Amino acid sequence: MCVECKLRGNLCVAGAHGTPCLGPVTQAGCNARCPAFDRGCYGCFGPAESPNAASLAAWLEEELAMEHPDLVRLFRSFNADAPAFRRESRRHEPEEVAT
Repeated sequence: MCVECKLRGNLCVAGAHGTPCLGPVTQAGCNARCPAFDRGCYGCFGPAESPNAASLAAWLEEELAMEHPDLVRLFRSFNADAPAFRRESRRHEPEEVAT
């Protein structure tokens, strides 16, 4: 997906604006519509063939200071049931507290 932003001449919304973006782990095909309007990619076309969602999540935590609930919401948007996105969102769910 990031290639489509580059071809279109878009600035990286994550790097330039600090906007969370699923572009690095998403299949291309939309012509980078959301980033063209300074919005992060929501992953409408689903995860890429070999997405490294864990690496993206770590970067979002470290560089954009995203908290776990925000990461869960990001990975549970349009393609929440795609295995790579489901797995990553579950990693960031709060642990159940034993009573």
